[in-house]
Amino acid sequence: MTTAALILALVALLAAFLAMRRVSSLEERLERANSTVFELRGALNEMQEQMSQQVAELRLNLRQQSGEAIFRPNMTIAEALAVHPRVNEVLASFHLGGCSHCAVSDVDTIEGACQTYGIDQRGLMAALNAIAGGGTAGPVKVPNVKLEL
Repeated sequence: MTTAALILALVALLAAFLAMRRVSSLEERLERANSTVFELRGALNEMQEQMSQQVAELRLNLRQQSGEAIFRPNMTIAEALAVHPRVNEVLASFHLGGCSHCAVSDVDTIEGACQTYGIDQRGLMAALNAIAGGGTAGPVKVPNVKLEL
């Protein structure tokens, strides 16, 4: 009886050892698969960003070719940011979105942000449309803007 129990215990130990080796092998495969998924996700995110930039450029070109106004006062900040990569620079030059006093939300309209923060809407629209018209050289010119903080 003792011999049978000993043999059974050895078989159980051998089965546990083999199961542990199999688990280790599966853990290694899972780690490699996770690493591959992580790399693919990074590549996909990069491609998605590139596609978004290309779509924004195509929209800008289409608006320019059709003679449509590129920037409109009722456009949201998010829409304006999607139109041209230098919009953020123009907004910052008008002190919109650069500090805690004037944190502009992406859902705010250009017109609403100008009214809220006392920004010259015509000047901002002129600066935005200047970059859309191809004015990419040099810093953005800011008209005399009176800030009230």
